[in-house]
Amino acid sequence: MRPPRIAIILTAAGALPFLVGAAMVLGFWPGEGRALIVAYGVVILSFMSGVLWGFASRSGGAPWAYIVSVFPALYGFFFSLRHPWALEGQALAHLIVGFLGVLVLDAVFQAKGLAPRWWLMLRLPASAVVLASLWIARHA
Repeated sequence: MRPPRIAIILTAAGALPFLVGAAMVLGFWPGEGRALIVAYGVVILSFMSGVLWGFASRSGGAPWAYIVSVFPALYGFFFSLRHPWALEGQALAHLIVGFLGVLVLDAVFQAKGLAPRWWLMLRLPASAVVLASLWIARHA
């Protein structure tokens, strides 16, 4: 089963800021690409927590589902933004870990039948774009 066309379009649009940030880091576009990617990455980790919370609501009240659904937002907040407990200069590395973690949670929710059957078909390519953009921003 394929994802709905609107989901594909909106997911692609949602990946654009990551691509723009990577282009900035590589010098193809003016601006501060790393700052853009970090800020947008935290927003998207929080968004993905909301998506997972929606999947958790289909679990019949399973506490594990609600608990793990908030991990991406909390992780992004505590480890990717500037705080005394955050490792200075490691926001991009933390975002890479955060997005890999979301992908694992996506697979868990799909395996439990809480996410649509097409969910990973949508998330895998989007995650590849996000992770590649983060990698470029961290290593360029």
